[in-house]
Amino acid sequence: MAEKKPAAPAEKRKPTAAELKAAAAQLEEQETGVRKNTALWRVFAFVLWALAAVAMYLPQIGETNWPFGAVRMLFMDHVTECIIDIVVAGVLCVVAAQLWKRANHIHPTKLHNPVLQFIWNQLGIVMAGVILAPLAIILITKSDKIDEKTKKIVAAVLAVVFIGASAASADYHPVTQDRVDEILAEASEDGFGIHSDSTVYVTKYGYKHHYYEDCQALKNSNTVETVTLQEAVEGHHSDVCSFCASRAAKDSGVSGAADVVQDALEAAPAA
Repeated sequence: MAEKKPAAPAEKRKPTAAELKAAAAQLEEQETGVRKNTALWRVFAFVLWALAAVAMYLPQIGETNWPFGAVRMLFMDHVTECIIDIVVAGVLCVVAAQLWKRANHIHPTKLHNPVLQFIWNQLGIVMAGVILAPLAIILITKSDKIDEKTKKIVAAVLAVVFIGASAASADYHPVTQDRVDEILAEASEDGFGIHSDSTVYVTKYGYKHHYYEDCQALKNSNTVETVTLQEAVEGHHSDVCSFCASRAAKDSGVSGAADVVQDALEAAPAA
């Protein structure tokens, strides 16, 4: 009986530009020790979504008759103001979604549930639906109170704005933290060939290790020591020098690896 040939290993999926940028951003944070404040972008996104809701559904407040609130303008037969409010709400939704995507492409979701992961990554579409779709329901349920011509015009504008806002808010290249971690690991392990017995260079007071003895970061140091990578990690020199990482990526010919090198501990298997 013929022996079964071992299955060929699955081909690794090439990282997208968004995934590489996320990995690069996290590497920069590790090197500088400064975490990018993506939470602020998320707050701004929700503020803009709130303003979009105001543009759509602001009720009458006292004697003030602000031209905001597309629904109120609709029933007041102010068609032009209603259309303007719908367009403004759509633009605000798109800008908010861009801020949300920008935050996701630096600090991706760590959620493992596929449904929650999808909602998190595509929150721009979800919020566009939550903010714009109720007007469509109002047009249907209150059709007897709205002029037929007005209803058709508003419905057409709403449809165009909703489709446009949803298309512009979608994240066509969503990123997850698990995938970023994989990219960092692959770039380090496959690209540089660094292992626990590899020779690296450290300084007495530094916390990084270096792949090259002539690294520019070592030029002015009098305390350079030659150790193995495992010894460097155990000696609290676990971070990789960004200059050496970039140079190693170029030397190994790994596309994009200069921007997505992993921490030394990830690169070195246990001794």
